Amino acid sequence: MSKLIKTIFKILLIIALFVCIGMTTEKPRNTMIVESAFNDMLQFPTQAYIRLKAYITGDAGYFADVETLKEENEALKNKVTELENKMINYDEMTATIATLRTHLNLSEKYPDYNLVVADIISDSATSWEATYIVNKGENHGVKPGMTVIATDGLVGYVESVTKNTSKIISILDAGNAVSAKISRTRDEVICKGSMSSTEDQELKILNIPIGTTIIEGDKIETSGIGGIYPKGISIGNVTEIINKKNPVENEALIKTTVDFNRLETVGIIVLEEDVG
Repeated sequence: MSKLIKTIFKILLIIALFVCIGMTTEKPRNTMIVESAFNDMLQFPTQAYIRLKAYITGDAGYFADVETLKEENEALKNKVTELENKMINYDEMTATIATLRTHLNLSEKYPDYNLVVADIISDSATSWEATYIVNKGENHGVKPGMTVIATDGLVGYVESVTKNTSKIISILDAGNAVSAKISRTRDEVICKGSMSSTEDQELKILNIPIGTTIIEGDKIETSGIGGIYPKGISIGNVTEIINKKNPVENEALIKTTVDFNRLETVGIIVLEEDVG
């Protein structure tokens, strides 16, 4: 590129000399004009050469900077990808630790029970049905009819099993009923799911027996009667008393202690005679 500039400069210089020679053949009074024109013509290629060189040199620096920026940008992209991968691994590790902590909490919360800890892999919640599928089954000692709990209380029972999965019927299911007791008075009641249970996470105590004293805030737990659920597992707390014209039809609403919207891990109670 520098050789090309020098060639252009030489051509312009030759043209300038020819112009000057032609002009000197005129009258003497044009001498000053000729000298001025010559100087202008001489300066033009010189300045053009300087500017052209500066421009080309500047562009070369610019392109060098662009290449450097490309390399730096690529390095930054690689760094971002590396950090994203580390973040994904960190999130996976955090989730795994949280799951293991939940498993441990279940075992510590219910030391008197032999538990098969399982993770929920799918769920179905409709107006009538509230069921879960977990990743433990017959191969892990799980059988139909076993009680299912969470850290905060009662979840439901096992309806059916395969080799490696189990279907759980939640206490929110409209077809489910739990024999229960009021912790404060020890009065026995029946808790049932309803059409709104799956959405509101509430159970109902229907047909409260005459003479049963129940107030808002009362704690409800399993009674152990009925052969499915062991005694003393938390079900929920009374949030509202619904008085009817006929006292026999009085009802109460119970907010479950288990947050079914966030339920991920459960414990299946395996009885001593089933441990093998």
